[in-house]
Amino acid sequence: MNAGQYPPSRPQPPAQAMPRPMPPAQAQPGPPPAQQQQHQQHQHMPPGQAVLGAPAMPQAPAVVNVAAPAPQTQQAGTAEAATATTVEVARPALAVGVPTPMPPQPPGPGPAGPAAGAAREHRDWRTRRHRSIPRLRIGAHHASDAALELLQVSASSVGLPLGRDQNGFPVALTLFRPEPVSVSLIGGAWAARLMAYRALRAGARLLVFSQHPADWVQLGQSATGRTDRVAVVAPGSPPAVTASADAPVLCLHDAPQSQSEPEAWQTRVLLHRRLTPERVGAVPGSDLVLMQRLTPNEASLLAPALRLAQRTTQQLQMLRDDMLAVLAGETNHYVWVDPAPAERARLGRPGRY
Repeated sequence: MNAGQYPPSRPQPPAQAMPRPMPPAQAQPGPPPAQQQQHQQHQHMPPGQAVLGAPAMPQAPAVVNVAAPAPQTQQAGTAEAATATTVEVARPALAVGVPTPMPPQPPGPGPAGPAAGAAREHRDWRTRRHRSIPRLRIGAHHASDAALELLQVSASSVGLPLGRDQNGFPVALTLFRPEPVSVSLIGGAWAARLMAYRALRAGARLLVFSQHPADWVQLGQSATGRTDRVAVVAPGSPPAVTASADAPVLCLHDAPQSQSEPEAWQTRVLLHRRLTPERVGAVPGSDLVLMQRLTPNEASLLAPALRLAQRTTQQLQMLRDDMLAVLAGETNHYVWVDPAPAERARLGRPGRY
């Protein structure tokens, strides 16, 4: 204190250091906004992940998991990064338009990844190699018209097509066997001609015992284009045709009685245009019974002979014109014959006449 100063000055507190503003470069940065944080994370993201991730969107959380793991070695890191990219692209979580799954391609060179496992899981997708088929030389095979005429379908190897059942499935009859077969057909000449027509188309020969040869003469010509497939003889004549597995014979008896018995590879068909008490006795001894719509009198005669149920007897009287009933043993079937246009043109409309 100066001696000459009055009044004396008040003692001042010690001066405190005033905070000096720090330069912007040295200032402590605060927490950055959310957008800047995302931008900084995107800047530090590996360049290989920018294709899948881009900015982190809420609907694509898989971006966070696509980062490649820390490489242990240089080669292992490269293989794992490539594998991770393949898996992520194939995941359905990414909103990427994935086409319909196709058979996987064989794995390329390098370490086998999940693609090789998928190929092993779906072995049916792999292309199978077949043995090569020898090339066909069309010009090296030639047959004359006479040789082609000798080619025919054996009726013993395939059944005679009859029609379809109520379920729509085809029905065929095995008429030609090593042992003789006997068939009773209760119906008109139209059903007998249809059966003979289809037997001729199947490769069989036809031997007709009839007093009405005009109904059968032209049948062989119209069915096969040949005149040596059908023979018409008088009732009671001995059959002069030899049958075999390659050339079976259908013997059709359009007569009141049959004097001959069938032999091997021969099928005898007894045609009953009208079932009378005198002829009903020949029906139970047949291996197969075919019927068109029966009259009430015929049904009353046939029911006790074949021991038919009352329901079956009624159904046999309600068949349509294009239907046949097939009785084999204790089973019966109802068949729609379905005549082809060519059969309708040559045989006429279906019916019992």
